[in-house]
Amino acid sequence: MFKRVRRESPAAYLKVCALLVPREMKLEHTGGVKAMTDEQLERGIELLKEMIAKREAGTNAKMIEGVAEPVPALPSPSRKARRKVRRSDRADSGLAARVVGTDSADGNY
Repeated sequence: MFKRVRRESPAAYLKVCALLVPREMKLEHTGGVKAMTDEQLERGIELLKEMIAKREAGTNAKMIEGVAEPVPALPSPSRKARRKVRRSDRADSGLAARVVGTDSADGNY
């Protein structure tokens, strides 16, 4: 049902989606750094130092610089004029039998 509404009436679908999202969200911030123990603070500082070290290691990494070279495009496929073949012509010509492979033993291609 929702797929049909989304396809046939996108405005109504978006209205329903918007109604599902709460209009306001209440967030309460409690504790913070003041509520952390010394061990938690030390671990947080260690993690921050590790992240900073990883970031700095990335800036000092060796960079390989180069210039992209253009690649020539492939030629377009040839457009040979094809004669339209009706199904009845295919059956009469034995094309169906050759595709299946029943006449391949005869060598008639």
